[in-house]
Amino acid sequence: MPNRPITIEGIDSNGGLILSDRGNTEVDPGDTVTWIISPRSGVKEITGIINNSDINIFSEGPSRVGNSNNWKGTVDPNVPRGSEEDYDIAYVKNGSSSNRMFDPKISVRI
Repeated sequence: MPNRPITIEGIDSNGGLILSDRGNTEVDPGDTVTWIISPRSGVKEITGIINNSDINIFSEGPSRVGNSNNWKGTVDPNVPRGSEEDYDIAYVKNGSSSNRMFDPKISVRI
C-alpha cells in the first residue's frame, strides 16, 4: 500500500508544527503514514503520537521506526471511509527537554 509521508518542516511562532500537508493528512485504508523530521525543522525528536479521538484509524502504531527519529503507523484496511482522527504529536524542540504538543488531523478519503 502507498506510503503517506508527513514531513515536519519547522516550528511556527506559536510553537505549532509546520507540516508538509498543513496538518490535514488524507489517507486510504491500508496506507502507511510516516512522520519525518526535517534536519532544519528545529525539532529534536517526536516523543509520542497520541490518539485524541473516539476513532483509532490505525491498525498498527504509530510507533518509532527502530532507532530513528521517524515514526510510522498503518491505517486499518477495514476503517470506514470518511473517518477522521484528531491526534497529538508530542515533540521536543532543539535545545529543550520539555514536551510540546501539536494537534493535526488524519482523514480517510471517501
